[in-house]
Amino acid sequence: MSKGTALLRQQNEKRTLALLRAGKHSSRQEIATALGLSKNTISLIVDKFIKDGVIKEVGIHEQGGVGRPRIQLRLQTEAYKSIGILIQHSYFQYVVTDYCSTLLDKGSIPMEADDPEQYIEKLIDLCNTLIERHPEVLGVGIAVPALVDPIEGVVHFSSHLSWRNVRLKEQMDAKLPVQTKVLNLVKAAAIAPSSGIPMEHASNSFYLRIDEGIGGAHIMDSQIYSGASWTAGEAGHLCVEPDGPLCSCGQKGCLEALVSIPAILKQIQKLEPAIKDDNDLQRFLVSQETLPPSFYEIMQRSGRYVGMAVSQIILLLNPGYIVIDSPFEKLDTFKQSVLSTVENRALKFPTEKTNILFIKSHYASSIGAAFAVILDFEKE
Repeated sequence: MSKGTALLRQQNEKRTLALLRAGKHSSRQEIATALGLSKNTISLIVDKFIKDGVIKEVGIHEQGGVGRPRIQLRLQTEAYKSIGILIQHSYFQYVVTDYCSTLLDKGSIPMEADDPEQYIEKLIDLCNTLIERHPEVLGVGIAVPALVDPIEGVVHFSSHLSWRNVRLKEQMDAKLPVQTKVLNLVKAAAIAPSSGIPMEHASNSFYLRIDEGIGGAHIMDSQIYSGASWTAGEAGHLCVEPDGPLCSCGQKGCLEALVSIPAILKQIQKLEPAIKDDNDLQRFLVSQETLPPSFYEIMQRSGRYVGMAVSQIILLLNPGYIVIDSPFEKLDTFKQSVLSTVENRALKFPTEKTNILFIKSHYASSIGAAFAVILDFEKE
C-alpha cells in the first residue's frame, strides 16, 4: 500500500468513527452513502474496527420488505478514551471520558503554588497515573484561564495564574506517552457536548460563560474561531457601562467588572455579609423563597448588562444560537431582563433568528478539553 493510499485509508477510518460517534449512521450502507465511498471500502474499514474491538455489530434493521436487512453497528466507546484537565489558581480538576464524552473518572487536586513548574510536575504525575489506569487514552486536553496559542500550546498570559509565556504543551509532551492539547478554558467549555448547543446549530453559535471572569467563544463551521491573536469572542471586555467600575483590563464598565461572579458577590455581600464564596452563593440562590427584593434588583441590572452585550453579539456575528452558561440559569428575573434588553436593543430580524439558551454546565471545561483531543484525533 502506497503512502498516499494509506493516508487516505486512515482519513476514511477517522471519518467513519466521527459518523458513528454522532450516532446518525449505523450501518455500512448509511456510512458509505454519507461519506460518498463505496460499500466495499467501508466494509473493509468496519471489519478492521470490529477485529480491533472498536466497533461491534448489534443487530439487524429490517427494511420493511424492501432490500436486504442492514446490520447495525455501534462504537465500543471505551476503546478510545481521553483525559481533560481544568487548571485553576488553587486546584486542578480532571476527567477521563470515553469516545462519546461519557465521564469515566473524575476528581480534583488542590494546589498552593504559583510556580508553573510545580503545576506542570503535578500534572505530569497525574496524567501518568491516569494513563496507567486507562491505557486506551488518546491524549490529554488542558483548559487554562489564559490567553493561549492553541496550535503551539503556549500559555502567553494568565492573570489568574500569574503565568507568562509558559510552553505547556512542549513540557507535557516531553514527559508523556501521548500528545497534549492546550486551550482557553471558555473555548474548551464551548465545544463540550454539554455546552447546550445542538449539533445541527453548531456551525454558527456563540457561547458566553459567567464565572470567575466572563469569556466567550464564537463557533464557526463547528469549530472555535480564535482570531489573529487568539482573543476572538472575549465578550467579557465589551463596555456596557461607560462610567462603571474599573476592570482588570484597565477599561471602565466592562461586562466582566459588572457581572462576573466576584462582581456579583461583592454586590450581594452588602445584603448578606455571610456570603463569602461561590458555594455560599449557590446555597443562597437555592433558597429563592427568602431572597430580599434588593437581590432581584441586582439580578435585573445584571441581566440588562448581559442583554446589552448579547445584543452586540447578535448584530456583529448573527449566530443561530447563543448559550449563556451561568449560575443564574433558573432565575426568571435575570433571564427576562436579558431577553427584554435584547428585544429592545438588537435589530428585530436577526434577533428572531437567534435562539438564546440559559444553562449551568458542570465539568464543561475539562470535558471540553478531553473532547478537543477526540476532535484532533479525527482530523489526523
